[in-house]
Amino acid sequence: MSNNIEGKVVVITGASSSLGEATARCSPRRTQALYWARGASSGLKSLADELTGRGGKALPVVANVADCEQVKKLVDTAVRTHERIDVLINNAGLMPQSPLERLEIEEWNRMINVNINGVLYALLWCFRI
Repeated sequence: MSNNIEGKVVVITGASSSLGEATARCSPRRTQALYWARGASSGLKSLADELTGRGGKALPVVANVADCEQVKKLVDTAVRTHERIDVLINNAGLMPQSPLERLEIEEWNRMINVNINGVLYALLWCFRI
């Protein structure tokens, strides 16, 4: 990542794996960052420990992006801790694994809730601050 985000408060959704995790690892040392995952904290604490061990600032916050109140809690935590959010990397997402003909409607609904509603909720709460 470019140095133009040094000192910024960065919220990365889906930071416990894949692109979100790689983005967090590339963040400058002096970036203040909050990380969240889809309701699971397994990768967040170890990632936060790694980043703080390298001199960065990381606060893992577990939240399900498909839950509007949990997204609000994440944003409120960022604002309460740092008084602002400078950058939102709205990265959380998933893809159904079953073929469409299996009619796994719940899997489809979960994808819609994370990939569309999750993005909307993060934008909604971040722009309200």
